[in-house]
Amino acid sequence: MTTLKKKWLVPISLLLVFIALLVYCLNAMLDYPASTTTASPSGRYTIENVRVGRIFMLGGMAYLRVIDSKEPEKVYRTPLYDTQSLDMRTFEDDAEVGITWISFEKKDKAFVISMPQWEESWLNIFISNTPYEILEN
Repeated sequence: MTTLKKKWLVPISLLLVFIALLVYCLNAMLDYPASTTTASPSGRYTIENVRVGRIFMLGGMAYLRVIDSKEPEKVYRTPLYDTQSLDMRTFEDDAEVGITWISFEKKDKAFVISMPQWEESWLNIFISNTPYEILEN
């Protein structure tokens, strides 16, 4: 091996290990069991709070998983949020279903989040698979 190849071998190897670890951790986060599960008032939607504090030192963080019983293969995930603001009281009407601070628009398949002191996380691009809008309080 030339010295140039040897020079890049360690940094590239470390980068590949970091990427593999990131992918593994993110997949683990998406498969975590729910810490709290509740049904919507109609019973059609299952709303799950999934805590992710065990990875990336995200203590007190979670995401919401919404599952439509008519399409159980589709799972809608919110971005990460601080669980201190969590209130799992459900509501539902013809247009939306959700919990306090977070609603899921049935028609558009999008979340509207109005949590106080909202903070964006760089992991949201990996966690949330559903469009969302943050409303200022």
